[in-house]
Amino acid sequence: MVWLWSALIILFVAGIVATIASSGSRWTVILTEGGARVDHVDRLYAYLKSQGVKTKLAGDANLRRLLVLKRDEDRARRLVQSFQSEV
Repeated sequence: MVWLWSALIILFVAGIVATIASSGSRWTVILTEGGARVDHVDRLYAYLKSQGVKTKLAGDANLRRLLVLKRDEDRARRLVQSFQSEV
Protein backbone atom coordinates (compact mmCIF):
# COMPACT_ATOMS: atom_id res chain seq x y z
CA MET A 1 0.00 0.00 0.00
CA VAL A 2 2.89 2.35 0.74
CA TRP A 3 4.26 1.89 -2.77
CA LEU A 4 0.87 2.93 -4.21
CA TRP A 5 0.83 6.17 -2.23
CA SER A 6 4.45 6.81 -3.15
CA ALA A 7 3.69 6.29 -6.84
CA LEU A 8 0.71 8.67 -6.65
CA ILE A 9 2.79 11.35 -4.96
CA ILE A 10 5.57 10.99 -7.55
CA LEU A 11 3.06 11.27 -10.41
CA PHE A 12 1.49 14.34 -8.80
CA VAL A 13 4.87 16.06 -8.38
CA ALA A 14 5.85 15.14 -11.96
CA GLY A 15 2.61 16.68 -13.21
CA ILE A 16 3.31 19.92 -11.35
CA VAL A 17 6.87 20.08 -12.71
CA ALA A 18 5.65 19.43 -16.27
CA THR A 19 3.03 22.16 -15.96
CA ILE A 20 5.57 24.69 -14.72
CA ALA A 21 8.07 23.77 -17.43
CA SER A 22 5.53 24.07 -20.24
CA SER A 23 4.14 27.39 -19.03
CA GLY A 24 7.59 29.00 -19.07
CA SER A 25 8.03 28.38 -22.78
CA ARG A 26 4.96 30.39 -23.78
CA TRP A 27 7.01 33.59 -24.23
CA THR A 28 9.64 34.41 -26.82
CA VAL A 29 12.08 37.34 -27.00
CA ILE A 30 11.39 39.80 -29.81
CA LEU A 31 13.90 42.52 -28.97
CA THR A 32 16.74 43.13 -26.50
CA GLU A 33 18.23 46.58 -26.09
CA GLY A 34 20.55 48.20 -23.60
CA GLY A 35 21.89 51.60 -22.67
CA ALA A 36 20.31 54.57 -24.40
CA ARG A 37 17.98 52.37 -26.49
CA VAL A 38 16.00 51.16 -23.46
CA ASP A 39 13.43 53.90 -24.11
CA HIS A 40 12.91 52.48 -27.59
CA VAL A 41 11.88 49.15 -26.05
CA ASP A 42 9.45 50.93 -23.73
CA ARG A 43 7.80 52.77 -26.63
CA LEU A 44 7.61 49.55 -28.66
CA TYR A 45 6.08 47.77 -25.66
CA ALA A 46 3.35 50.42 -25.45
CA TYR A 47 2.74 50.25 -29.21
CA LEU A 48 2.37 46.46 -29.22
CA LYS A 49 0.02 46.63 -26.21
CA SER A 50 -2.12 49.20 -28.03
CA GLN A 51 -2.32 46.82 -31.00
CA GLY A 52 -3.61 44.00 -28.79
CA VAL A 53 -0.44 41.89 -28.64
CA LYS A 54 0.25 40.27 -25.27
CA THR A 55 3.70 41.49 -24.25
CA LYS A 56 5.86 41.80 -21.17
CA LEU A 57 9.18 43.40 -20.29
CA ALA A 58 12.06 41.68 -18.53
CA GLY A 59 15.38 43.03 -17.36
CA ASP A 60 16.50 46.09 -15.45
CA ALA A 61 17.20 49.77 -16.10
CA ASN A 62 20.28 49.03 -18.24
CA LEU A 63 19.04 46.09 -20.30
CA ARG A 64 15.48 45.31 -21.37
CA ARG A 65 13.99 42.36 -23.20
CA LEU A 66 10.63 42.55 -24.92
CA LEU A 67 8.75 39.24 -24.84
CA VAL A 68 5.56 38.21 -26.65
CA LEU A 69 3.47 35.08 -26.61
CA LYS A 70 4.68 32.53 -29.13
CA ARG A 71 1.28 32.47 -30.83
CA ASP A 72 1.58 36.25 -31.48
CA GLU A 73 5.21 36.20 -32.62
CA ASP A 74 4.62 36.63 -36.37
CA ARG A 75 2.16 39.47 -35.88
CA ALA A 76 4.46 41.14 -33.35
CA ARG A 77 7.44 41.00 -35.71
CA ARG A 78 5.38 42.63 -38.49
CA LEU A 79 4.25 45.35 -36.08
CA VAL A 80 7.84 45.92 -34.93
CA GLN A 81 8.91 46.45 -38.55
CA SER A 82 6.09 48.91 -39.18
CA PHE A 83 6.87 50.73 -35.92
CA GLN A 84 10.56 51.05 -36.81
CA SER A 85 9.75 52.31 -40.31
CA GLU A 86 7.56 55.05 -38.81
CA VAL A 87 10.22 56.17 -36.32
